[in-house]
Amino acid sequence: MTNSASNSGLLTRGIGGIGAALLVLNGLIGAGIFALPAKMAAELGAFSPYVFLIFGVLMLSIVWCFGQLAVFYQQTGGPVIYARKGFGDAAAFQTGFIYYLARATAIAANMHVLLLYAGYVWPELNSGIGKSIAIVMLTSALITVNIIGLKAAMRSLDAISLLKLLPFVAVIGVGYSQLDFSATASSTQQFVPTLDTISAGALLTLYAFIGFETVVVTSGETSSPKRTIPRALMLTVSGIALFYFCVQWLYWHMIGPDKPDSAPLIALADMIFGKTGALVMTLTAVVSVAGNLLANMISTSRLTYSMAHQELIPGRLGENLGKVNQRFATPHVSIWILGVFAGILALSGSFVWLAISSVLARLVVYAFCVLVLIKAQRAQSDVPNFITRAIPFIALAVCTWSITQSTINAWLFLLGELAIGALLYLAIRRKPV
Repeated sequence: MTNSASNSGLLTRGIGGIGAALLVLNGLIGAGIFALPAKMAAELGAFSPYVFLIFGVLMLSIVWCFGQLAVFYQQTGGPVIYARKGFGDAAAFQTGFIYYLARATAIAANMHVLLLYAGYVWPELNSGIGKSIAIVMLTSALITVNIIGLKAAMRSLDAISLLKLLPFVAVIGVGYSQLDFSATASSTQQFVPTLDTISAGALLTLYAFIGFETVVVTSGETSSPKRTIPRALMLTVSGIALFYFCVQWLYWHMIGPDKPDSAPLIALADMIFGKTGALVMTLTAVVSVAGNLLANMISTSRLTYSMAHQELIPGRLGENLGKVNQRFATPHVSIWILGVFAGILALSGSFVWLAISSVLARLVVYAFCVLVLIKAQRAQSDVPNFITRAIPFIALAVCTWSITQSTINAWLFLLGELAIGALLYLAIRRKPV
């Protein structure tokens, strides 16, 4: 590649242990938690909090696999790097292509979710021109914060994380202090749902953990990634599983199976603190989604940067995507392109059809990465112990089960994306872009 695209050393290792943990946290906690409690309560009743613990443990098998892959491969790119090391260039390009579409779609969708919650306070944000202006301003802010430097982006993520966690801590702390635990103990011993019911709730649970992989994409900018990333993944995801349990348990015992008038957690805050609490939780939803957007922008922009440096995107386009800003040490062209692409999707509403396959695409990427780890373990000179060898197969089983629950439409959209990806790969390999 040209010199301008080969300056990978200019990406500074500015993400420490706390920063890595916050990338995982914000990759997971976005808009979903504000709607999930009511759905889980309706599906699983009093058993719903415990499903987060049971299936959170199963999800940890996949999380562990990504931590081990970060030990094997420490370059920026995450799944793209893993796919190339395991199965070659074509697999890496397809992995990067469908994963990039899934992440860009999530950014566009979450812009709408953020404005939906903000619209409870400022209704103008959800009107025609007002919404369009807000999307442009939000897109510009995300691009600017990411371009002016990793440290600035991570400082913003620190502040957002604090603002999103404090209201949750207050709701959980005060809410638990208001409960009569003698009454809740007897009400919890109601029933264990049927296997079919648990399966339906389990899928919701597993979807709540999608997004943890944000941190592995930025491995090349993480200090001591061999130690930092596995620890951040396992500790943060375990902590979030407990957090989901606490929120769901409190929600069930204070609201129960009844469908709330507003978003479940806003209704819960209203019950605990009154109208002021509901307003604060509404603003917390805005901040929470903003954190998810920022974490997604930080990591997803590194995908195309990584693909360019692996020469998966050759020619002039690859040269530009691989550039690093001399002043801010960030992949500014990749950031610009992602921001503009996600902004256009959000403005046009065309992200909706892409969103149909986005969860399936990420689950397929998870399964593919687990296969890479199995292959890497077999190539090791020292044979891993039984547990270390068994965990990837448990993870693969969890991925496979989750994938089989997807709809026909999701599969058709994903197959369409893979076909387009294959055509693009053949085109760019024949002629430089």
